[in-house]
Amino acid sequence: MKRLGLVFLAVLFIASLSMAQTLEMWVTGYSNEEKRILDEVIYEKFTSVTGIEVHIETISWGDYEKKFILASVSGDGPDVAHMGAIVAPQLGVRGALEDLAKYDEYHELEAKTFPGLVKGWRYKSVAYGVPFGTYLYPMFVRTDILAELGIDIPDNWDEFRVAIPKIQANGMNVSLAWGLSGNIYCDSSMFMWQKGADWYNDDLTKSDWDSPEGVAGFVEYMELYTKYGLEKDVSGSLRTSNFRNGNVPITFGNAYSDYGIFNLTAPEIQGKWQIVVAPGTMTKGQMRRDVYAGPSTLSIMVSSKKKAQAWELIKFLAQPEIQARYAERVMNEIKGITFIPSDLDAFRQLPIPEKDRLVLEEQARHAKTPPFSLAPREVSYRLLDFAAHEVIQLGKDPLDAIKDAAKQMTTELQKKNVEFKRFLDKL
Repeated sequence: MKRLGLVFLAVLFIASLSMAQTLEMWVTGYSNEEKRILDEVIYEKFTSVTGIEVHIETISWGDYEKKFILASVSGDGPDVAHMGAIVAPQLGVRGALEDLAKYDEYHELEAKTFPGLVKGWRYKSVAYGVPFGTYLYPMFVRTDILAELGIDIPDNWDEFRVAIPKIQANGMNVSLAWGLSGNIYCDSSMFMWQKGADWYNDDLTKSDWDSPEGVAGFVEYMELYTKYGLEKDVSGSLRTSNFRNGNVPITFGNAYSDYGIFNLTAPEIQGKWQIVVAPGTMTKGQMRRDVYAGPSTLSIMVSSKKKAQAWELIKFLAQPEIQARYAERVMNEIKGITFIPSDLDAFRQLPIPEKDRLVLEEQARHAKTPPFSLAPREVSYRLLDFAAHEVIQLGKDPLDAIKDAAKQMTTELQKKNVEFKRFLDKL
């Protein structure tokens, strides 16, 4: 009986070792094809070397935050979590994610990405993710139409505003990336950042929207709609179809999808368009070109029993040769998709024309993501959205609208600093 017991324990031990060699990974917003490619890259270059299997599960952008919160509460979640960067600290300060700044080589990995993105997954000195890809929103221009109208490609917002009435006089229009159809924080942030404002003050306890720079940026943004009549609806496929048919010869788009669409599925405009860096603002003698970017991160769940293996997987995926390999395969096998690596060296290996890559790299160097704060991101988004719609639909003074939004944001920040004190004391 004793011998049988020892055999049983030995079997359990061997089984536990086997289980320890399988990591669970959740990836957000990936198609089946993207998942397949990531799976194959991991198996070929990671599993075959380490023996560590990785089981990947996809979750949608629509409910990924809820799923990660439930997973953190129940303890029944993945080892490695891929998510939008701005969500990582929201989970992290609640104790759901590991502080990766304590891990070996983290700071070397962070130093290899675009500097404006870092605030997205950090909270002060704590870091809850390693970047893996980002979304960029450069400006797309129909060079054939601008040349016909005698309009130079705008380099700053003054030139942009001069071009608008000339374009509209010919029955066309201009649009930003999101119009007024959602996610206006992406567009409005660009104007406030270029004026020198941010979302919050340095210690993240007060909104910066009502600073003189923040107000000036929001007013300038709103006037593009109230005075210049920019295209408001760019939802669904409208942005790409309006650009292709020439109705909107200047627009901002997502490099992930729009760049490939125009290259591969719009033969009628080949050689008649190009991507350019977003217009800038001269602020204190410097041309500021700050623009919004949406990076994704790889994080480790606190509930994971395989943190060492999870960190090895994250370090593997952060390697420039791996990100470059993944980007190349995605772009070759999924027509119309452009994966933007977050590693600088991998970025420079993108299989696209050099002139376009240089534009995207310049855009990425000016790209930023809003800094994390304790106030839920939905509150920030909603307050900016409400402020814009009050101006457009109710005729409210944009100065009053953004100041009211800032006041509400500051109240929310103060409330959350008290509510989260028990978590912050542990950081």
